[in-house]
Amino acid sequence: MVYGWVGGKHACVDLTGVSPLVKLGVRPFMVGHAASTKVIKHEKMCSYNQHVFIPFTFDTFSFLH
Repeated sequence: MVYGWVGGKHACVDLTGVSPLVKLGVRPFMVGHAASTKVIKHEKMCSYNQHVFIPFTFDTFSFLH
């Protein structure tokens, strides 16, 4: 949580690290999938509380989404 960061609103910042070496199920590995899942899960609740949700997702091979 970063207080008063985005336009005076508080920001919920989520940092997620994923490894392409770990099997995520039947889908192929994609950094963007982890980020979109977080947005779907948390953005609505942060908005409801008048916060901004900012997800950062990276994999262990240095890709940032």
